[in-house]
Amino acid sequence: MKKYLIIIFVSAFFISCEDNLDRIPVDSLVAETAYQNLEDLDQGLNGVYTGLNLNNTIEFNSIFTDNCKIGTNNGGQALNLLNQILNTQTNSAGIWNNRYQVANRANRILAASEIISYDVNDQSQVNQFENIIGQAYALRAFSHFEILTYYGEDLLDPTSLGIVYQTEVNQEGQPLRLTMGESIQAILDDLDLAESLVSNNQTNKSLVTQDFITFVRARLALYTGDYPEAQARATDIINNYTLANQTQYQAMFSGTDRTEVIFAYEARQGFNRNIANLWIFTGTGGNFVGMSNELFDELAAAGDVRFAVNFNPDSDLGAGEIGINKYPGSGGQFINDFKVMRASEAYLIRAEAYARQNELILAADDVQAVKNARSGSSAPSAAYTSANEALRAILSERRLELCFEGHRYIDIKRYRLDLNEGLERDPRDCEGNIPCNIPVNDRRWTFPIPQGELNANTNIQQNPEWL
Repeated sequence: MKKYLIIIFVSAFFISCEDNLDRIPVDSLVAETAYQNLEDLDQGLNGVYTGLNLNNTIEFNSIFTDNCKIGTNNGGQALNLLNQILNTQTNSAGIWNNRYQVANRANRILAASEIISYDVNDQSQVNQFENIIGQAYALRAFSHFEILTYYGEDLLDPTSLGIVYQTEVNQEGQPLRLTMGESIQAILDDLDLAESLVSNNQTNKSLVTQDFITFVRARLALYTGDYPEAQARATDIINNYTLANQTQYQAMFSGTDRTEVIFAYEARQGFNRNIANLWIFTGTGGNFVGMSNELFDELAAAGDVRFAVNFNPDSDLGAGEIGINKYPGSGGQFINDFKVMRASEAYLIRAEAYARQNELILAADDVQAVKNARSGSSAPSAAYTSANEALRAILSERRLELCFEGHRYIDIKRYRLDLNEGLERDPRDCEGNIPCNIPVNDRRWTFPIPQGELNANTNIQQNPEWL
């Protein structure tokens, strides 16, 4: 790693004097001055958290898919996503740039950790140091996992193209992409380091905890086809958390209950992005993107608390308005915790892992556990007759449970080859010349490497479908 880490660089003028080109500006901060003690390192870690922008995954998974339609007050907002446009020039870079930025910030912490001073004979300081470093490794792993999910060539093929794994600040050279298998192993290596360092006593659900690490392992294993591991890690989460009841579920999305939350991106002015403004004008309440008719019908048919949480009852249904109300905020601020990891998803991860191992009764029981929690009932489980029937039911339940939480596109992508179904919008949701479908084998199921990255790194390989 580099000895000098430039944290802030401010230069008023470029001077055309050759001798000045090799001088460090006096108003620059290098690692030795930016990070001197544990408090500095902890403040730097806050910068890693605040750099994470999860709105881009919520936005894409909601608006690009069949969960949304054009809103009654649309004046051109989000039309690229509604029209399912994805290319190297317009909108493929948001997740890429943000997650690599977070990884780079984590790398700054790891680099600075090699030079700060603290009392190695003081166990409390040692524990604090290790906890900070462990969180940095976990956030680096999480960021790369998200990049892999969207930009990796084939999550189930370890020989396919993976990602560049960034382990140094401003990594030099023109690195090649790792294979999928190598990328997965790099993520797991970071998670192993994080698990060995993060304090077992850390319980703040807005920070990396041991359960955060376990949950990332479960999601990664599911997406990449390690179903026994997904089952085991999801079980670890399920054993530690209860599903929210109906009252708790409603309170969870108004920001006052965290019964089943494993990790939440904390609501704070200037810290959490305004989620609601992805689909409404938060000043007037006008909808430029609305809930799709199909999702509205499915939520209504389920007849449980999720309908009230997701649907805005002030909507003018007669005018075709179906407002989204999952992140209502309070005090006119529209700021709300984003629940990144929840126990209900762990149940559905385990249900899918069971189904893919042909344990259909166990899969049905986990799906029903979520349904019963949301309905406040104790209805019996369904009797699936095939793995595909189970997968179809799990996909449907994931849509209801996780809508507007950044999952729908990824779920259809993962299930499409099993069910031979791409994305199909209800005709009612295609008004305004909005396209109705994306075929099973469409190249848009894998993000292209952004053009800016291709320009900067001539060695990086574009995904084959985008050549």
